[in-house]
Amino acid sequence: MSAERRAGKRGGAGKTAAGPAAAAHDGDARARALLATAEALEAASKVPAPAGEAGYDVRVRVRDGDTPVFGPGRLALLRAIEATGSISAAARHMGMSYRRAWLLVEAMNHEFREPLVTRHIGGASGGGARLTPFAQNLAAHYDTLIQEIRLLLDAHVPTFDAYLKGDKAVDPDADSAPSRRT
Repeated sequence: MSAERRAGKRGGAGKTAAGPAAAAHDGDARARALLATAEALEAASKVPAPAGEAGYDVRVRVRDGDTPVFGPGRLALLRAIEATGSISAAARHMGMSYRRAWLLVEAMNHEFREPLVTRHIGGASGGGARLTPFAQNLAAHYDTLIQEIRLLLDAHVPTFDAYLKGDKAVDPDADSAPSRRT
């Protein structure tokens, strides 16, 4: 039996691939694409600069007093939940235990003024989890913050690059160095 016929039998009479199942599939594909993009950006940020060239690392954590409440790890978990539709699948994808992922979600849901993840248990689809619009906005603002920090750092890297050993034609202190009298 073809996958389309199986989907038609499970979905009930009158539902076609253009119905809710197709919309959910499109949403899943979009979430997977978002996760892949986020993973590619994360991997690119970890690539060290070649020897003799300056580079940097950015790891920003938002704190409530002394307590870290949001950062790259929690963002990655949220994106994995968005991509998989499940806390347990997100945990497996990230190589962490379900308990740790669940505790992080619980902590995030209590640390912010609105929940970041909603869960639904059981049912025909087996339950799952999804990000709230509040979480999507938080993630977008965090991404913007990181992009702006990277732009600032990119503008300053050539200065630090000039301080490194190598065949640098520019002395970064040549214009600002005090003159020495002998």
